[in-house]
Amino acid sequence: MKIVKAEDKDIPAVVDLLKLSLGESLIPKSEEYFNWKHINNPFGKSYIFLAKEEDELIGVRAFMRWTFIRGTRQLIKAVRAVDTATHPDHQGKGIFKKLTLHAVDVCKQEGIDMVFNSPNNSSRPGYLKMGWLNNGKMPLRVGVGSIIPALFHEDVYDKYYEKFSINDALDALSHEYDFPQTIDAFYTPMSLVYFNWRYKDCPVAKYGAMIERGSYGIIFRLKPVSKFIELRICEVWAENETGKKKLQLALKKLKRSIRPLIVSCAPTVLSKSNLGLFGPYQLGPITTIRPLATTDLIGFKDFLNWEPSIGSMELF
Repeated sequence: MKIVKAEDKDIPAVVDLLKLSLGESLIPKSEEYFNWKHINNPFGKSYIFLAKEEDELIGVRAFMRWTFIRGTRQLIKAVRAVDTATHPDHQGKGIFKKLTLHAVDVCKQEGIDMVFNSPNNSSRPGYLKMGWLNNGKMPLRVGVGSIIPALFHEDVYDKYYEKFSINDALDALSHEYDFPQTIDAFYTPMSLVYFNWRYKDCPVAKYGAMIERGSYGIIFRLKPVSKFIELRICEVWAENETGKKKLQLALKKLKRSIRPLIVSCAPTVLSKSNLGLFGPYQLGPITTIRPLATTDLIGFKDFLNWEPSIGSMELF
């Protein structure tokens, strides 16, 4: 078996292997989605390694590039362990471990500070054996949406995504737009390029937004919860005290219009507000982290000074 770096020409075979090994699950696997995630990512192309045996593709491992900042002086270059698959005829040979540790070594040599992910219950023990640290569940804030919640229906979703158009909201911003920054915690840096990629161009999910330039912003996704709707706030920020007040009014408008059963949002240092929600509670996905080029991840341990948005953690 040999391990090689993937090339663009390998992508169709990689997608086929992911389908064969993992099935479609909740997110359809396609070249469009793979390219969006691993090639078009504004943080850079992913580290993708292939295991081959006599030129047959038998395994794949992808580490997706990411960045966290704290103010303007602290930058953490990260990768997130995402797509991995082993051909069913070659399982039990340790291919997953060999590919993963190879990716770890390469990223460490190239100055990547950390790797993180949200493995499921089946794969988590394997990561822990390879040096990952259990970082607990991602904290979330939750609150009541409407006392008379609307029933879930796909047509309802489309109506609100059209009313609160993410395209219109982002098109109203310029590339020189300055998003707020803070030194209070590590978070994914916001930019128009990032938001266009993450929310406007995402091929597998729809989003809505309310943004007032120079004031505040909300980017959201609607999710079914039982027969009703969850208003999931993926990104939120306020640029000043006036923006904080307008942000609260915007959220009230969203709740009146959509009538969700519940509202959820990750704690965020960029709005300086709990949005009238309760918590934070340990309700999000279980995360794991591993130091690479840096040994100092104290700010990330147990989410001490790490406040990722829901939008920066879902889907991948």
